[in-house]
Amino acid sequence: MTKLGGTVLEPKWLGKDMPHRVQCAKGHTGTPTPSNVRAGGGICRICAGKTWDVFYVVTDDINDVVKFGITSGNPRLRLSQHERDGLDKIVRLIEGNSEARKLENACIAALRDAGEKPLRGREYFHVRTLGTILDLVDGWATINR
Repeated sequence: MTKLGGTVLEPKWLGKDMPHRVQCAKGHTGTPTPSNVRAGGGICRICAGKTWDVFYVVTDDINDVVKFGITSGNPRLRLSQHERDGLDKIVRLIEGNSEARKLENACIAALRDAGEKPLRGREYFHVRTLGTILDLVDGWATINR
């Protein structure tokens, strides 16, 4: 973090796949995951020009996995990365959504409250959770039109 000019604001280590509050060299605060920073994702979405305005849900029907997430701008690159990982069915794609990050966090919280544990990372779950995810996403889309 120091090499990138940032300061960690969390009082303790939360784990490599958990968001940590940080402040970039220009004073913006954000919540990147250490694993994403290490992979070259940077520490500040504002400085990187990332608006997080796309929300998506994809599935891997062979391995019974669903993943939801956010990206910025044109989602093709991000979705093609997931497709190479077997998540080749796009179930929902909401572009131009300024509250995509809030929707992602709402999905994570709802699944946590339902007692569901991620299969890996923060947004990969067993496909049995798809109904819960879609109920939340579709309700969100209806309310925020």
